[in-house]
Amino acid sequence: MATGTPTQVAPTVGYNAIVDLSRTIAFRPRLSRFIFLRHGETEGNRKGIYQAPETPLNSAGEAQAAEAASILALASIVHVAASPMMRAWRTAAIVTDGMGLTPEPDGALQERLYLGLAGTPVGTLDWNDDPPACESLATFVHRAGSGLSRWLSREDDPEGDLLLVSHGGVLLVLAALTGVDLGTELRRNATPILFTKSSAGGWEAQAAG
Repeated sequence: MATGTPTQVAPTVGYNAIVDLSRTIAFRPRLSRFIFLRHGETEGNRKGIYQAPETPLNSAGEAQAAEAASILALASIVHVAASPMMRAWRTAAIVTDGMGLTPEPDGALQERLYLGLAGTPVGTLDWNDDPPACESLATFVHRAGSGLSRWLSREDDPEGDLLLVSHGGVLLVLAALTGVDLGTELRRNATPILFTKSSAGGWEAQAAG
């Protein structure tokens, strides 16, 4: 989902390393369906630079989050967990406004921390690289994967769905855990994704709404 020209989605160079590391995580989800939402666009996304945790949404990102909110208003969401990074937390706040729900912050859902590179051009992002003064890939995948596993090991709630509001890197970890092949469109900013477990036991993902 995007309003106007969509932000370029970075190629998944090094994704196989995420897949390999995800195999060390005990992933035994009890939920049979849930919704994942990447945050809206930021200036860092637009400019293609590494972002600090406090990076806010830009005007396009605010509009994208509002558009996602209109789609998710039709869903039966009863629990919301969100990364406390400003861009994801603001997206969660916009989406839940009027739902009567308060997002629960979870640091495990934060994006990989590239503190040593904040403000510099991303160029070709290789997830397998471990730059100095940045979170290592192994630490990131274990943190994000364990957090996702914890949320998805909740018992099925017949009254509604869980919504996770997070980041593009965390979405790649989720794809590795579930074995879902995500296309470019589903990886764009503020695109609500419905994950469902098939009758064969595998996972499927599609745009929600």
